[in-house]
Amino acid sequence: MSILIGPKQPHMTWRQRLSFRRDLGNRLNVLRAGVMGANDGIISTAGIVMGVAGAHMSSTALLLAGVSAMISGALSMGGGEYMSVSAQRDLQDSICQKEQEQLENDKEASFQGMYKHYLDKGYAAENAAAMAHSIVDNNDIATILAEKFQIKLNKLLNPWLAAAADFVAFIIGALLPLLCITLIPDPYKVSVTMAAVVVCLFGTGYTSARLSNVPARKGALRNMIVGLLTMVIGLIIGSLIG
Repeated sequence: MSILIGPKQPHMTWRQRLSFRRDLGNRLNVLRAGVMGANDGIISTAGIVMGVAGAHMSSTALLLAGVSAMISGALSMGGGEYMSVSAQRDLQDSICQKEQEQLENDKEASFQGMYKHYLDKGYAAENAAAMAHSIVDNNDIATILAEKFQIKLNKLLNPWLAAAADFVAFIIGALLPLLCITLIPDPYKVSVTMAAVVVCLFGTGYTSARLSNVPARKGALRNMIVGLLTMVIGLIIGSLIG
């Protein structure tokens, strides 16, 4: 028998509705990470190429500095993401193993854990006991992990995928200032690059703020200011050295 968890979407069972919410949350997290990766690529590469441009170096030097910044930054971001997600994956594996062993060797403890979980979520004792019994009696480890820890067995964290996504997002973001500073002729390359970067940072800041449920305009403005300051500081340092 399907047990409904609220008046909305009455055609969805409690398991289907919870699964839908978690899937949506996962997609939003991936999108948010991609947006921030591209944002980092824009800002860091723009700051470096502005420094080289401020030193009045050749177009070849500009291109070399930009490409080096793009590749090294993308590798750094991808490597950092791999290490971070690997640690999270190790924790997921540990939880999965512990819960599987408990389900196989101590069903009463598994039942009590699920029963208390549903009571804490506000279910009536009768419904909580029925759901817990159904899950434990069917050795439904997937539901235990999804309910208690938001872990989906068929969607465990993939460190390589996360690293690749961060790497690609950074490259895409870095291409904007790199192409502008190398393809636009003097004396417009610095001003046009700065304008293009600021406009794109408004977009990434706005999108990131919306995905994080914070004031979008304020987030976009902060992002633009950070990017503009990065470029101005880079330009000043380059001018002083050059």
